[in-house]
Amino acid sequence: DLHLLSRRQRQMCIRDRTIIGGGNGAFAAASDLTIRGHQITLYELPQFAKNLEEVSQRGGIELEAFENNGLTGGFAKLYKITTDIEEALAESEIVMIVVPAYSLQTIAELCAPHLRENQIVALCPANPGGSLVFRHTMTAMGYHTKIWIAEFSCMMYACRKKSPSSIWIRGYKHNLGVAFFPSEGSEPAFERLHVLYPFTVRYRNVIETGFSNLNTTLHTSLMLLNAANIDNKEDRLFYRECSSSPSLDNLLSWLDQERLALNTLPDMHVLSVAEIEKVWYEHQGAAGNTATEILHSLKHYAYSKMPTSMDYRYITEDVPFGLIPCAQILDALGLDHKIHTALTNVLCAVCNRDFYQEARTLKDMGIEGMGRDRLMEYLRYGC
Repeated sequence: DLHLLSRRQRQMCIRDRTIIGGGNGAFAAASDLTIRGHQITLYELPQFAKNLEEVSQRGGIELEAFENNGLTGGFAKLYKITTDIEEALAESEIVMIVVPAYSLQTIAELCAPHLRENQIVALCPANPGGSLVFRHTMTAMGYHTKIWIAEFSCMMYACRKKSPSSIWIRGYKHNLGVAFFPSEGSEPAFERLHVLYPFTVRYRNVIETGFSNLNTTLHTSLMLLNAANIDNKEDRLFYRECSSSPSLDNLLSWLDQERLALNTLPDMHVLSVAEIEKVWYEHQGAAGNTATEILHSLKHYAYSKMPTSMDYRYITEDVPFGLIPCAQILDALGLDHKIHTALTNVLCAVCNRDFYQEARTLKDMGIEGMGRDRLMEYLRYGC
């Protein structure tokens, strides 16, 4: 709450913030931050202007908060609602990009000519390598504006729209990791961003955030182990009924072994899937030791239906923009990735689709050919 903040922090709060996106996460961020006292501009691409039609008519978004997540519901009257990117970024100190991973490069191209020195561009989330893609895209276009690119390790809200102008937020993550690219000298930028999300914690680099996005391993593993049920369009709860399996914990454990190998490198600290789940949602009742035990302990997970098709974002986004870039980054760092790669290959076969053709690559990130030492230096200094 604003009255709990220092005078300097309150002054920081009244500056304009821009949310780019018109989906569930963008609606959640725009409404929550507005209700908490921030001045929010909501931007959507002109071709998707219909997503904001009802919001524009009402002047804002209705937020409904789940009983135990600590957020306050109500009507959020937005500062501006626009499809003009120049207008959206003109006053903004912090730009939050809340879009699917496959559209990040397009958004970077759109924003690049209008970004200003020392603006913060926060990717919510970025998926592995997202901040590197954003910077590389700007550089390739000839823009070298010194901005701070922040990565959240995941979307901070578990939410869904209830209507074209309302959002229901069930989960609100605490201890969510945030890192900056470059990391050197980013402490003041983190302080500015921390005013918006005071429960976030600072990670040391964007490899840590990329490998702390549980969608990459949890979504893809759950989808594979429930492929027959999904094909048969069974009416089941995704995180409750579909995750009751020692096999899931086994698969996640093997994936964890490859993720946690990052901790053998200097300045790297990645948690297991179960540890991340618990620190995110302990305030909402997370309990247990394994990933499946923790999933079953959380009330807000009882509302997520199992997808009815394998052609779903838990595969179509989390394989090419999650598993594959993770495997490539592990390879660049000289670490094992056979389980990440095996899971990718099996899902390509199960879905009869070559996700490698769609994937985010090291070249897209601007780090192709970098060895371990050079890559770690680049993460720190951005050059």
